[in-house]
Amino acid sequence: MVVELGLAIDLKMDYKINFLNPGTNLVIVTAEEIETGIRRLMEDKEVRAKVKEMSKLSRATVSEGGSSYASIGYLLQEIMSNII
Repeated sequence: MVVELGLAIDLKMDYKINFLNPGTNLVIVTAEEIETGIRRLMEDKEVRAKVKEMSKLSRATVSEGGSSYASIGYLLQEIMSNII
């Protein structure tokens, strides 16, 4: 999802996972692939700008008056009302 939103880059997307036997599909990401990915990420100004924008939006939701802040308050009220 973060790749689709433009918040990250893909290091290795050509792998499959066998959920019935998870140890059989060991995928190794080489140091060179990691280095290339980090360089691409650090040089991509668009990704950095989107990450910064999402960071601001995320902080706003958990600050007082934000949607997540309010939801947590409602959840706590509901829990406390059901305890007694």
